[in-house]
Amino acid sequence: MSLLECQGVRKSFGGVRALSDVMMSIEEGEIVGLVGPNGSGKSTLINVLSGFFPADSGRVDFVGVDLLGQEAHEIAAHGIARTFQIPRPFATMTARENVAVSYMFGREKHSLAQARVAADEWLDFTGLASIAESNVDQLNLQQLKFLELARALATEPQLILLDEVLAGLNPAEIEGSVEMIRKIHDRGITIVIVEHVMRVVMSLSHRIVVLDQGRVIADGQPDTVMNDEAVISAYLGGKRI
Repeated sequence: MSLLECQGVRKSFGGVRALSDVMMSIEEGEIVGLVGPNGSGKSTLINVLSGFFPADSGRVDFVGVDLLGQEAHEIAAHGIARTFQIPRPFATMTARENVAVSYMFGREKHSLAQARVAADEWLDFTGLASIAESNVDQLNLQQLKFLELARALATEPQLILLDEVLAGLNPAEIEGSVEMIRKIHDRGITIVIVEHVMRVVMSLSHRIVVLDQGRVIADGQPDTVMNDEAVISAYLGGKRI
């Protein structure tokens, strides 16, 4: 059985159809690249899977549990975490406090004392131990992105959804972030990554799913998908990579 299975997922905003009968499965242990042109529905799908947007219809099964209709905190408790393209930390808290809150209200409930210990462990894992007591308004963009990762990981997920975690980073920071994603995967966490940096998607992904106008137009091995004529036309502007 797949870890996550989407069946006929639809989502509209007013008269605009953002997702149209999306069918997609994620197997345990995969890194799946979710790509497509701007406006193709990638972030909308991430928001639906994580409970930030309710789907209009369809079904999303996660280890046999239908997630549609559940709130974001309920979905997090099942074992799905996500990051945001624009980091959303608690602005008045330190880095440690941000991660501790996530640990306290993740898959299991923990005490504040336990949360402080876990927060330090995840900050160390993401290379942020030195800024644990810093307020988030003192952090640079890469530190904020890694804090997003630490907060997501602190919920103890089986599946993590990364929404353009590399956006705005310079080449050196991107390389560091790629290594961090590999470290996360090495811990047995399944990953779905939305990203426009195709060299990163190609190097990380076991499989690529391509969306266009809210529909899945390709799903398969990276080299095969990126040479698909429909993908080349819709996403790559007629150019092969």
